[in-house]
Amino acid sequence: MANDAYKVVLIALVDLLKEQGQAGAGEVDGLNAYQALSEVKAQAEAFGVPLEDIGLEDFRLDDLINPPDRQAA
Repeated sequence: MANDAYKVVLIALVDLLKEQGQAGAGEVDGLNAYQALSEVKAQAEAFGVPLEDIGLEDFRLDDLINPPDRQAA
């Protein structure tokens, strides 16, 4: 039961960081979210937690610091 609570908290945090990071992509807020989500991803991989279980399987972290709309410019 405790593991389920940790999972729910982690998923909520990841979702919040993704949302805030996308809203502030290319700015300080995007960088902050990038740093936090990069650590979450690294720890998940180190402990064998599937990225799809925490909502990071297809999420492009680099877009938070180099948004696609700015890449073409």
